[in-house]
Amino acid sequence: MMKTEGLLDIGRDDPNSRYMDGSGLEFEIVALGDLQSGRFPPWYKGQDLFNILVTFTEIQLILENESFAVMDSSMVFIGPAKNFVVSCPSLLSGYLIRFTARFYERSRIDTVLINSELFFDCGRILTVVRSPRKPEVLRQQVIEHTRVYMSRKDPMASLLVHNFIESLILDGVWNKEVDRRYYLEQGFTAQGIVNRFSVLVHKHYKRHHEVRYYAAKLNITPRKLSGLCMAVWNKTAKNVITDIVLKEALRYISNTDMSISQISYEMGFSDESNFRHFVKKHLGISPVQYRKGGF
Repeated sequence: MMKTEGLLDIGRDDPNSRYMDGSGLEFEIVALGDLQSGRFPPWYKGQDLFNILVTFTEIQLILENESFAVMDSSMVFIGPAKNFVVSCPSLLSGYLIRFTARFYERSRIDTVLINSELFFDCGRILTVVRSPRKPEVLRQQVIEHTRVYMSRKDPMASLLVHNFIESLILDGVWNKEVDRRYYLEQGFTAQGIVNRFSVLVHKHYKRHHEVRYYAAKLNITPRKLSGLCMAVWNKTAKNVITDIVLKEALRYISNTDMSISQISYEMGFSDESNFRHFVKKHLGISPVQYRKGGF
């Protein structure tokens, strides 16, 4: 365990950390006081993690080159594609709950909640909500769910944790109190623009696969957007969209009983053959082969 120095850098890989889920590797609760950052599989590349910071002390949060003071007894909701740093003049007290869409989404309601403005408000850099629960109650709930998940490697334990996360998201939806200081200002950095692009794609990929749509939302040209993506991620804007669409398609194929035809419709493809061609082109095998484990 690392020594506490009052600084936690989220988004860095720690090869000495352990996963909470030894099979799925898609969910983790990190005690801020331990300053132990976990590591997800390389294919996540730090872009696909949803974060809920639960604080019991006042903290300083640095995100998108901006610094924010967050009060105690707060919940901070941060969407994917955002690295951040948490600091505190004294001992950090609280938890970082982080998970993938693959872990959380189990129903259409889940999809609505995880794509809500808590995580995907493109004009806001983060969402801060005062927790309606008493700190001692929330702390005990986090501890209990961590213990359950660590001790029981079965679907029921995973479901219990899922329901707990859902309750936190619902607290955020119904108790949202956002300070204007948490809104983005004009004049974004390259990293800030491509992060906003990623947020937009995660929110609208089912209806829009065109670079020009997202460039217009960001008030820049498609050429400029692709240039920024190349500079930051070494991939074009079109490749970013393709990667996200493919990732979500494979999630549906692996984790639902929907037919390939139903999935193609859900993903916004004009017909099933286009969807099958898309998957085979970028994965090398058909959706049916992927579902059967032929990869």
